[in-house]
Parts: sequence; structure tokens; C-alpha cells
Amino acid sequence: MPKASWILVCGALASACSALVDPDTSRLDRRDAAADSGADSGAPSDLGVVPDLGPSEDVPVALDVPVALDVAEDAGSTDLGDDAGSADAEVDDVADGGSTGDDVPAADVPAADVPAADVPAADVPTSRCGRSCDDGVECTVDSCDEDAGACVHRADDSVCGARQVCHPTMDCVRVDCTTDANCQDDTLCNGRERCEANRCVPGTAVRCDDGVECTIDRCEPATGMCASTADTARCDDGRFCNGAETCDATRGCVAGAAPTCNDGVACTTDRCDDATRRCVYTPNPSACTAPGPCVTATCDPMMGCRNAPIAGYCDSYCATGASCSLSTGQCAGGGTPRNCSDSDPCTADLCDPAARMCRSTAIDADGDGSAAARVGGAVCARGTDCNDADPAIHPGAMERCNAVDDDCDGMTDEGGVCIVPGEDCAHAIPVDLTGATTTLSRTGSTAGRTSDFGSSCGGAGPDLVYAVTIPGDVDLLAEASPMGGDGDPVVSVRDACGGAELGCNGDATQRARDARVFLRGRGSSTAPRVVYVVVDDPGARGGPFTLRLTRSAPIAPGNCGARVLFDVTAGGTVIGRTTTGLGSHSGTCGGGFLGEDVLLFNAATRMAINVLLVTSNQVTYVRQRQCAGLQTNQLACFTNSQRVTVDPGPVWIMVDASRDSGEGQYILRVQP
Repeated sequence: MPKASWILVCGALASACSALVDPDTSRLDRRDAAADSGADSGAPSDLGVVPDLGPSEDVPVALDVPVALDVAEDAGSTDLGDDAGSADAEVDDVADGGSTGDDVPAADVPAADVPAADVPAADVPTSRCGRSCDDGVECTVDSCDEDAGACVHRADDSVCGARQVCHPTMDCVRVDCTTDANCQDDTLCNGRERCEANRCVPGTAVRCDDGVECTIDRCEPATGMCASTADTARCDDGRFCNGAETCDATRGCVAGAAPTCNDGVACTTDRCDDATRRCVYTPNPSACTAPGPCVTATCDPMMGCRNAPIAGYCDSYCATGASCSLSTGQCAGGGTPRNCSDSDPCTADLCDPAARMCRSTAIDADGDGSAAARVGGAVCARGTDCNDADPAIHPGAMERCNAVDDDCDGMTDEGGVCIVPGEDCAHAIPVDLTGATTTLSRTGSTAGRTSDFGSSCGGAGPDLVYAVTIPGDVDLLAEASPMGGDGDPVVSVRDACGGAELGCNGDATQRARDARVFLRGRGSSTAPRVVYVVVDDPGARGGPFTLRLTRSAPIAPGNCGARVLFDVTAGGTVIGRTTTGLGSHSGTCGGGFLGEDVLLFNAATRMAINVLLVTSNQVTYVRQRQCAGLQTNQLACFTNSQRVTVDPGPVWIMVDASRDSGEGQYILRVQP
């Protein structure tokens, strides 16, 4: 049956049609109430009918005009408006105050029975937000605050994974911490760590320096307080003969008292020997004088000068018919001693009864095996010893740094004996990192040193060099920090003594007082190799510093899929290599060939970092939000240097080949 016919039937059977047309009587009641309210106010209905002609309760409830309209539309006829027998015509009659075929008064049609779908748009309540509140972030619950007329986005952590929270703009992000307490480690010496943006940020390390050169300054991990211990070994100047130096915790190194070398024996030469660190007493026969020709005088190191007769002297070739008196040294009982004097004051003349000849021996007063160059005021023609009073000074002796001609060659302190360790490559300070120890610290000062190296990152001042032995395949970190004063260290690393510089880092280019160079493992062989670490200074005066050397297992060049990437968050200069095994990325300015390496930088806050590519055969591009994928994640792409602003979180710095060069060394400086 057509819907228009339902209206006519429902006029006669109001109660039955009420159930058919709208079984929800509560909704009808609400509409009736609304209709009554409209009639009382005299306002026209939404359908344009005439004012109410009678009480609303006299109108059959089932006469729902909008229902008839909907049915007429469903009939599918396009000519219903012109058909006198159509439902639309009937409705028009009602609207005009006339009647349908059944004379249903239009005034009896309740306006409140109009369905909400047919109410004009102006009457339908709309959201005060005026737009969709969907922010595109999957972990937020989006809604409209009708009172405020604004969208509300509530973060819902429950939809994120383990160790993640909902970020209002970045979706689910990793969480390392929520409070400062989550970040604290087992020592206060590296500062109190902080939790910023759900990431742990290192604290400021405690620097302990009491200004006393011979104390060992340390930080107590439990309290973060500095303590100092006197270390007498630091005061030892290596010389025994000037006394044992000691360390006073407040005054520094205190000179010791020189040992007294005197055995009380007149015929010994007494001296202190730094090489053996003891007093040496050398018998000096020339200090003993024989009373006569038949007696020989010797020096006993315990008893002093002793006289002994020369066997057969008084009854031999040297003398005949006599006996020797020890007190006078003369032959008694007759006989004539042979005169063996050669009148040379530089020789000792004796008669040798066994050889039946006179012997003349060059005088060697200090017993060092070299003839004296002078005896008294006389110059000895055969003498070579430039100091016959000191057995440590003679031709062939080792030259020492003492402003003395130790080897009698007419020069003093030659052969570099006075060069301070670390002054140049030949005298580099050795550091061995091939054993169980992985980290070693050395303190030094460039003040007063010469400038032997010209570091590329600004080290034109005085310098100090260390020879560091490491296994051939490990990563090496060399970092230098100033210890106060005017020092501002620069670190330069070289493969060989006097060789080309591999990389450099320091204040002159990075505006940071700490210098840091990463030398990545460059070979599969574990055979030890030596690299030279130069601590330089950009200033002319130099100053004290601490050098920290750390070796670690090598991290191979990686890409976005690598489980471990080389971390440069602390900044510094990286000496690494690109590898042909990687080549899945490219930047907008190039780098689509095989050969790349990906470095990781973790930004704790929004910050700017300086990135400088020293080598010229690569390009560098910086990404955030996602390592792999589209270039839309790229923040910068360049072939030299750029200052890049990054948001909190991981940052990927990619060094890529600009040409199809394959593997090759690169040098990259990164400084927060």
C-alpha cells in the first residue's frame, strides 16, 4: 500500500496507526509537548501550517505528515507534485488549510510530529568546535569541550608499548625516565643526572684539583667530595744524590737532604753515584806515598794506606846487598838502589825486579782507567782524563744532563740528554693500552714547551706528544680537558712520528674547552700498533691538562638496520671509514653510491649542533624522526659544514660517498 494511503487509514484508526508509524510513544509524547508549546506561543510550525485550530489532543497521533512525505519520495515518481491524487497533493492541501480526500484538517497536524531528519539545518544542534578534533596522533583521545568550544586531546599511555609514553605531537615515544631519581648512578663524582623530556641527561662532573702538584686528587663516589693524598713518588726527580724528595699535602714537593758519602778513609775517593743510587768509595793508590824505593804503598779501602816491601828489591836488579826497611823504604845493610825516575811528573816510576827493568806508568789518580790530563800544574802529554778526581768522568763515559763534560769530548749535555719526555716524537711519553687496562689518564702541561707540531684545528702553541700502543683493530678515544690556568688543549692524532695528521679536535674550531678524537678500528689484525697523540694549545702560553685514553671493542660502519651505531652524542672528531657493504641511503644533495656510515647523536633537548665534514670525497646528511625511508626526514644535506637545529630524541648523521669511490676514510667533526 502506498505511504499516502497510510495517512488516510491512520485518520480513522489513530490508535492502530500510532503503533505502525512510530512505536516509540515516548518520542511522540515529547513531540506533542513541543507542538503544544509552539501553538501557545503563536509561532508558525516548521512545515508552514496555519495556526492551531483545536486542542492537540483531538488530532490523531498517527497522522505524521513527514512520514507521508518520505513515502512519497520513496515511490520514485517525478510527477507527484502535479498529480491531484498523489500524497504530495494531499499534503499541499493540508498546508493550505484545505482538506485531502478524507477532509483531514491541516490545523490538526501536530508540528511536533515532524522527524528530526526533516527539520531545517538551522534547527539541528552543531559542535561549538566547528571542525573535526582528530589530531592524527593515534595515542590521543580526541574530543570537543562544548563549554569552552575547543578541542581536547588526552594522551593515553595504555596504547603504547613497553618503555613508551604518549607524546601529544610525536605519538608513542621511548621513555628512559620520569624523575631525576631514575637517572642516578652509583657515583656522585660525575654529577647529579637529570631527567629531561623523558631522557637521562648527564650531570656536571666534579673536578678535583687542590693545586698541589704532588697530590693525587680524587672524588669520593658516595659523597661527591674531593679528597687528596700525598704522593711522594711524584716528587722524585730521579736523582739519588740530592736526597729523597717528599710530598707535603699543602706545600707540595719538599727537597731532601743529600746523603753524606765519607768513609773516613783518607786514601779512598768518596762520591755519590746517581746511577747505582749509593755512595761509592774508590781506592786511590796515589794518595798513599811510599817512604822509599823498596816499599810499595797500597790503599786498603778499609784500613787506609799500607806499605809492603818489594820482594827482592834490596838484593836484586833493583838493589843489591841490602834489606828493605818498611818505615824508611830504604835498603839497609849496604847495596845501591836503582834510580828509575824518568823526570816526568805525570808518571809513576818503579823498578821491576822480576823483569829486571824500570817501568813508568801514567798516573790515574781516580782509578777510572784513563790517564790524568794534568798532575799538579803539569800538563800530561799522554793524559786523556779531563777530571782525574772523579771516576765517573772520563772518555767514553755516559753523558748526563748536568752541565758537565762527562765524556771529555769538550761538549756538555749533548745527545739530547736534557730533552724533557714528551718534547718531540723521539722522546714521546709511552702509554701502553694492550693489556687488561682499557683506560689510562695522564696529567701534563704544555706551558714552557716548544711548538713542534702544527695541528689543523688551531694548535699553533706549545705541545706535548704521547706514543700510545693499542691493538690494531680497536677503537681509541683520546680526550683532553684543561686543569685551570691558561690551558685550552687541542688533540691531534697521527699514525707515525712526524707523519700526517689523521684528525684533530679542539677549541679553535668548536668553541668547547674539551677536545675529543675518536679513532675507529681500521683493520682486522690485532697486532699492536703505535699512534701518536699530540696535546697542543692554540695559545702561546699553554697550560696544564688531563689526557684520558680509552680503547674499546670496534664498532663496524653501520646503516639504519645496524643494532649498534657509533655514538657521537658527546661531540668530537670521528676518523672513520665508509664501506661498500652499505649503500641504501641518499641525501637531497647527493650520496647515492655504495659506501656509507651512519652515526648516532641523542639530543636531550632542542638544540643546535655544528657538523663539519673535513674530507672532500663524501656528503653528509642529517635525519630525524626516522633513520630509514623518505628524504622528508632530512634536516640538512651538505658537503662541507652546517649548523643544524634538532629536536629531542635520536638524530642520524650519515656520511655517504659523493662519487662511486667505495670504501674510504672520512673525518667528521660534531660539536653540540
